[in-house]
Parts: sequence; C-alpha cells; structure tokens
Amino acid sequence: MKILIVSHEYPPVGGGGANALMHLAKEYSEAGHEVTIVTVWFDGEKKYEEDGRLKIYRLVTNRKHLEHCSFKEMLDYLKKALPVADRLQKEVSYDICQVFFGIPSGPIGYWLKKKYDLPYVIRFGGGDIPGFQDRFTSVYKLIAPAIIAIWKKADALVANSKGLEELALNFYNKKEILIIPNGADVCQESKNSADTEDNSSVRLLFVSRLIERKGLQDIIPLLPEVISICSDEGKNVTLDIVGDGPYRETLEELVKSNNLINNVTFHGQKSKAELPQYYSGADVFLFPSRKEGMPNAVLEAMSYGLPIIMTPCQGSDELIDGNGYVVTAADFGGKILELVKNQKNRKAMGQRSIELVRDVFSWKSTSDKYLNLFSEVIKKNI
Repeated sequence: MKILIVSHEYPPVGGGGANALMHLAKEYSEAGHEVTIVTVWFDGEKKYEEDGRLKIYRLVTNRKHLEHCSFKEMLDYLKKALPVADRLQKEVSYDICQVFFGIPSGPIGYWLKKKYDLPYVIRFGGGDIPGFQDRFTSVYKLIAPAIIAIWKKADALVANSKGLEELALNFYNKKEILIIPNGADVCQESKNSADTEDNSSVRLLFVSRLIERKGLQDIIPLLPEVISICSDEGKNVTLDIVGDGPYRETLEELVKSNNLINNVTFHGQKSKAELPQYYSGADVFLFPSRKEGMPNAVLEAMSYGLPIIMTPCQGSDELIDGNGYVVTAADFGGKILELVKNQKNRKAMGQRSIELVRDVFSWKSTSDKYLNLFSEVIKKNI
C-alpha cells in the first residue's frame, strides 16, 4: 500500500498522538508499505527526511511551541499542508490517507477524496472531538457542520479508547466509531529488570504536557502529608515531573507554597532518547488527567514495568487490569502510600503492566489492526 498521513504534530512536536503516529508509521514501513507524512517543521528538524520506505515532509508554519498550539496555528498548518498533499497525490497516487486528527487535518482528507476519490480514515486524538477541550468550545460550535461533513465522508472513524468513542458518539452518532488502542513495546530497561532491593527511597513519576487538564494541581497538595507519613517510617518520597507547557509556572508556585521544593523536581521537556532514564528510574507512575484519548505516557510507563495510579479518564478501563489503581484525584494520596509501603505489591503490579503491553498493547498489534482496516477500505472503494 501507498499510505499518506497528514498530521499537524509529529515528534518532537506534539504529545501522545504524535508519538502514536511515529510508531505506527514505522510499523507500516517495516511491513513493506510506502508511507509519506506531511507534518510541521520546527527549529532543528529537517524539512525533508527519508528512511527506507518512510518519507517525511515538514512544512514551515507559524507554530511557536513544541508541546502545544493555538487554533490559529492549526489553521496555518492546514493552509500550508493542503496544497502539498494535493501535489503529492497527483505525483504518487496514494491508496489511502490516514488523518491525524479530525481537526485540523480532516479537511485535507475530505478534499483529496472529493477531488481524487482517495479514501481516508480519521484517527481521533481527543482534542479534535467537540466537548473534549473547553478552550475550543466556541470555535467548535461555529464549525460543527463542517466537522460532521468531514466525519460523514470519511471511510472509517477510529478512536483509541471506549471513553473517546463515547465522546465522539455524543457529538455525532450516525456513523460507527471503531476502537483501535494505542500501543507500546516492552523495554529492556524496565524497573522489574533492575536491582530494586533498596526500599528506602521511592520515586514517583509524571510525564506529559504541563497543562491544566492533566490534573497535577489536584495531587501536589496531597504530597506533604504523604511525604510526612513516609518520612516517619524511614522512606524518602520524591516526584519527578517530565514535560513542559503553559501551566508549568502555576505548578511551580504550587510546589513552593506546599514546601515541596526538596521533593519535587521539574525536568522540562525531554526527547524520546532521554525519557528511558526517567521511566527506568521510577517506582510508581502518576497520571491524574481529567480527559484523555488513550494516554501514551501511561502505556510507556507500563512498558517499563511501572505500577500506575490514574484517574478514571478515557483509556483507564482498558489500561488498568491488576497493574495499578483507577481512583479520583482526591484518593491519590492513599494509593501512593499503599504502594510506597508495599514493595512486593509494586513489583507485582509492574510485572502485570509488562504482561499487558506484551500481550495486548504492542505497536505491532495496533499497526496490524490499522493495516487490515486500510485493506478493507481500499477494497470497498475499488
């Protein structure tokens, strides 16, 4: 197959959705398919890159930040990417277009199908579904008819969790929403493969964009009590925060006001090559997000053999099965204490995380599901 993928985010730009795209594109190309990605350029990246069957076109837009962008910046990507995708389709004649995500890339899939009969599949990320992000509420009200038209014309709509499927159906229920989860691969540097006999120090970890929706502000005030109780028992608890974003300053002030400077460290945005040292050095992964699609950061933490404490956001139903806890943010303190005190339980849950990644959530399994879907769509359009 010749696969065209359009996305306004691709590593190092973006978050979990961009990471999913990177892994899927790699799997597609390694399976023998020709893959072309049209995405955004960022300082330090090549504007064109070719690796075997994978080609990446990075377009210069007005995007200012790696980890987040405004609706205006999304529209600038759409304006730049549409003519490039059009030109590439004329030159290459792709078999299918995968759209990451409905907004802002959906109109490109819609246009290519209308002009060239190129089938397209939309992979939702969460923020592209009306009702997911409060900051886009007014905008989505205005463009709702256009979104419905794009979804209706699509050959398939894919969510990565049951929760995201429900959110999409709340907006438009006239079309089936398929579920294909995100993936991960078991990492050799997993916590369970390391010597973890020293139980006097327990490292908590959070990895994600620092925005209000991720919910760190809900659990930071709980940490002083947790740290005090653990200290009385001879245990030192720390929290590593990996990521950056517009909410960082607020979180830093919260850490100061709760006298946590010696226990909480902000490490900033890290590259994919740098992340393993944080996952492999951690003992418990925290994810207090309020809304998600299916969080890649949780899957990555699972791939390193970490037990998970997360809120009941989208994706939690699928991801947590004997490998951690799904609780409200207010209950994080109690669950952290449980895992700090019980090293045996931590290890057992971490091993279960690895089993789930290996047996259920491998990238190979995820990519195979998409490739099978693409083949079905192409056959229907012949």
